[in-house]
Amino acid sequence: MAETKKTNWKTTDKRFVAFLDILGFKDSVMRNSHEDIYSKLTSINKIKKTIENSNNNVSLAEYYFDSEVYIVNFSDSIVIFSKNDDLHNFEYFLVTVRYLFGKCIGNGIPIKGGIAYGDVSVNKSEQIYFGQPIIDAYLLEEDLNHFGIVLHNSVDKYILENNKDLLSLKYFEKCLFNYKVPLKYGKIHHSNINWFKLLIDTTDSDDFDLKKNEILNKLNAFYVTCSGSPRKYVDNSIDLFEELINKSIINLDKKSIT
Repeated sequence: MAETKKTNWKTTDKRFVAFLDILGFKDSVMRNSHEDIYSKLTSINKIKKTIENSNNNVSLAEYYFDSEVYIVNFSDSIVIFSKNDDLHNFEYFLVTVRYLFGKCIGNGIPIKGGIAYGDVSVNKSEQIYFGQPIIDAYLLEEDLNHFGIVLHNSVDKYILENNKDLLSLKYFEKCLFNYKVPLKYGKIHHSNINWFKLLIDTTDSDDFDLKKNEILNKLNAFYVTCSGSPRKYVDNSIDLFEELINKSIINLDKKSIT
């Protein structure tokens, strides 16, 4: 059994940062009741608590060792920090970001995000969060035109430099896909978090069409929440999902995390 004792976070370290933004939040506040908005934010907090509990899950400790994430949410933004940049922390970070994102979409919360890497300061007690990767992740997120999370070139460089060791990990490859995705200036090739399968509730089924339709139904449900230009996010997300399925870039096999 591996050592399960957690080490303390360094205030400044090499880290991965995910910056997630809830789409149409300001408009939603104007159009919906305070109770409805509060309920949405509460559902996000429940997802956050599930992840925080997994940080201390003994059954995960043997594989993930000293891996942890830290989540900060305020208004329409969610920021997720990795503890450091070792290989297992990176994989754990990808798994947890994927889980949070997929659960948000599944709960009817439109969201998009970017992930960057580099020197980041996290002072939990003083609530100080600083570093260029936070800005890089935010700017990348702003450029997205669909529900998704894309990786900044700083993360691409980390993956390239550690590719051989990363490929030996359990879930790394299954958390990502490479494809041209909709950004504000057209479709551009990026590494992306593969979150679609998180929308499937019928995980015990082998029926491909059933699982595909379940994902499409949850994406189509966003049409009744917006009109005009905001619908581009829904259109683009559905088109992207169908392309990825048709080209077998992702699959819906119940045995596969992808």
